[in-house]
Amino acid sequence: MKRLFSIILVCCCSLILCSTAFAGTSVTGVATLNYEGGVFSSKIKAETKDKVAQEALLNAWKKYTSSFNAAKYKAYLKLEKEFIDNLDQYVASHSIIDERNDEDNSKYTVAVKALINDVAVDSKLSLSSAAGSTASGDGSMFSFIFVARDTSSVKSYDAKVTKIAQAQSMSSGKETGSMSGSTMVSGESKKAMAKITTGGSSEQKADKLQYTVSSSADIDAAMNEVLSPAGFEVVEYGDIVSECGGVEPEAIKKEFSLQAELSRQTRKAAIAGARRCEVPIFAIGTLDAGLADIDPASGLKRVYVSVNAKVYNISKTLPKKVASVGPVQFAGLGPSAVVAKRNALAKAANEAARSIVDQLNAKGLK
Repeated sequence: MKRLFSIILVCCCSLILCSTAFAGTSVTGVATLNYEGGVFSSKIKAETKDKVAQEALLNAWKKYTSSFNAAKYKAYLKLEKEFIDNLDQYVASHSIIDERNDEDNSKYTVAVKALINDVAVDSKLSLSSAAGSTASGDGSMFSFIFVARDTSSVKSYDAKVTKIAQAQSMSSGKETGSMSGSTMVSGESKKAMAKITTGGSSEQKADKLQYTVSSSADIDAAMNEVLSPAGFEVVEYGDIVSECGGVEPEAIKKEFSLQAELSRQTRKAAIAGARRCEVPIFAIGTLDAGLADIDPASGLKRVYVSVNAKVYNISKTLPKKVASVGPVQFAGLGPSAVVAKRNALAKAANEAARSIVDQLNAKGLK
C-alpha cells in the first residue's frame, strides 16, 4: 500500500513539474471549407481534414500575434513570413477540438486548439533585434530605479463653495383723488416686486497621498529576468552611485514616499551619475500596491499593483524618452496579502520589462 502511494505521489509530482516547466499561450482557431454538393461523402477525406486544420492553425497563430503590443507587432511584421513558414518551431502542440460537416449548406468546419511556445517566439524576436544580436558583454548597459510603494495616508480636502446672489427690485405706484363740494379726498397705492438670482461655483482640491516604500528586490529580479536575455547589460543603480556619483537610493526612496514623481533636480542628478558611468539607457518607475481583497473565483487574497515607468536614452546632453509603460494594473493572488502583493509586484515588473524591451527593439536601440 505504501509502495502504491509512493508511486502515485511521484507521478503527481512529475505531472506538476512538467506542467510548470513549460509556459505557453493557448489559443483557438477556426477554418471553414465551402464545397459543392456531392463532392464529399459522409466521411471526409484525411487530406481534406489536414488542409482545413492547417488553415485553422494559421488562424490561431494570427489570433495570437494580434495580441502583441504595437512595438512587438512592428518587430514581428519584419519576420512574419519566416515565422509562418516554420510554425512547427513555435507551436508546441495543437489538436482538433471540434469538426462539423454541414451537408445541407456544403460547409466543413474545423476548430483547432494550439499551444504557442512564448519563449521560442520571444527568443526569435530578440535575436533579430539590435540588442539581442550583440554578443554577451557587448550589449547596451541598462540601469533603472523602480520603487514599490503602499499608500500610507490620504489627506482629503472639502470642496470650496462660492455662492453669489443678485437681487433686483421694482416698484410701481398709483395716485387717486376726488373732489366733492369743498372737500378733496386723495389716496396712494404702491406695489413692490423683488427678483433674486443665485449661482456660484465649487472647487475640489486633489487628495494628498503619502506612501510607504518597501523592498524592491522582487522587482529587480523580475526585470533582470527579461532584460538580460534580451541583450541588455543590467547595471545596479547603487553601483552607479558608488562609482560615478548621483543621488543615493535612500534619498530617492524618501522623495518617492512624499510625492508621485521625482523632482526635476533629483532626476537630473540621477541621470547625470548614470551618464558619467556611460550607461546609455536609464529607467525610472513606480509600482503602487493597493489594498488586498478576496478573489471571487479562487477565494485567495488578491492585490492589484499599478505600474508607471519612463525610459530615457541619456547618451546625449538632453535625455530622450524612448519608452513608457502605464499606468496599467496587474493582479496577484496568494494565501495571504503579503504573498499576493509579492506575486503582483513580480508580475507587474516582468510585464513592464517586456513592454520596455519591445519598444526599444522596435526603435532599434541597443
